[in-house]
Amino acid sequence: MTPDLYENWPVSFDPPTRRIVDPPRRVLVNAALTVAGSTGGGSFRDGTPLKIRSEGLAMDVKVPGLLSAWVKTSRGQWLCRLSFDIPIGNGKGFLRLEGQWCPAEAATPVD
Repeated sequence: MTPDLYENWPVSFDPPTRRIVDPPRRVLVNAALTVAGSTGGGSFRDGTPLKIRSEGLAMDVKVPGLLSAWVKTSRGQWLCRLSFDIPIGNGKGFLRLEGQWCPAEAATPVD
């Protein structure tokens, strides 16, 4: 984690609206809640070609990850900074996401 993550975000109030988690904490990541628009869409029976189902991202999984920071939005929602891998449908590869900001609901502590 870069120590200057919040260098452009001055804080005047206490408690602060941001925090670094050091060391990063292990979590279980709900992939469907991490990428905008990934919770929508059809089912496997919706006519999506087999090659897309096989090599597209498997967004309906929970995967291990690391939580490294928290921020609060001006609407009061907490976001967490996560690093994790999203597998592809056939399980032969993955997309690595480092420092992805996600809704707090996407992460569940495992410790």
